[in-house]
Amino acid sequence: MTDATAKPWTMQQIAAAAGVSVTTVSHTLSGKRPVNPETALRIRRLIDEFGYVPDAGARQLKSGRSRMIGLAVPDISHWYFGRIARGVEEMANERDYGLIICSTSNSDPRREKRYFNLLRTRSIDGLVYTASREIAATDELMKIAESSSPIVLADEDVPGLDDVPSVTSTNYGGAQELGRHLRDLGHTRAVIIAGYAGLHSTVQRVRGIRESFPNALVLHGDFELASGYALASDLLANQVGFTALFASNDLMAIGAMRRLQEAGVRVPEDVSIVGFDDVDMASVVSPGLTTVRQDMLGIGRQSAELLIDAVEAGSTEGIQSIGLPVELVIRGSTAPPPS
Repeated sequence: MTDATAKPWTMQQIAAAAGVSVTTVSHTLSGKRPVNPETALRIRRLIDEFGYVPDAGARQLKSGRSRMIGLAVPDISHWYFGRIARGVEEMANERDYGLIICSTSNSDPRREKRYFNLLRTRSIDGLVYTASREIAATDELMKIAESSSPIVLADEDVPGLDDVPSVTSTNYGGAQELGRHLRDLGHTRAVIIAGYAGLHSTVQRVRGIRESFPNALVLHGDFELASGYALASDLLANQVGFTALFASNDLMAIGAMRRLQEAGVRVPEDVSIVGFDDVDMASVVSPGLTTVRQDMLGIGRQSAELLIDAVEAGSTEGIQSIGLPVELVIRGSTAPPPS
């Protein structure tokens, strides 16, 4: 066994122990040139045993790249952004890139500027950026997008960055399906608990539901359980009549469901409720929540892949935005309206 405190071997030491040239070790690591399978296996076993770590400084000097990418999310502790981060990390690892994760505290300009400076100084090669409540691009983000530093938007399109590639869910199509599901059940009176006003996903989801319920009342929340609970309280207090409730995400839907049940409103006998995301909780609440499943892990993976492709091509030119498909998941929270 190797001494855990010993320094990792250099590429030269690995090559000497394997009886090959340094170039062969390099080709084994990069995969850019074919290497005899037995030789490659011998090299990788030595690397595993002696802990070879590439010289990042030398590699950056040679290639002009750090082989590090950044991910800026509003709150890394939030389950939603955590799933996106996991997808980015998986793809970065598969493409042999390191990852720096930056929590922007809901797009705090001071924090963002600090992380954007990593791009300017070439500490990272590119950035996956996830917006939160901000509707338009900040000045700092506009400067980055206009520079030669690659950037990819994940989860949300941002007005003002129309030429920046993005990876998003088909929010409009998913909401359309939910609206049609409720309409086909016979509902005619719906309310919408939406996310931040003006956020691209909010606009798309409201538009999709209103295709089936053009006169639906729209209230805006902040995507959290407490927000759905509070807005459902407002609906009850104002005696708003409705038989269907659409929430822009599952957490607000579950919060609203809890408040209605506390008030003696039966779900789905009196009111049908639908959400968006398909979080783990959606399948275990009672009744199970009808929702739209989106692939947060896939958003992260695809965003990182687009970014790394742009880094290696030297430009985002020609890289197309991606809309990932969503899936309607019908559970027990929806039923025909009461007679």
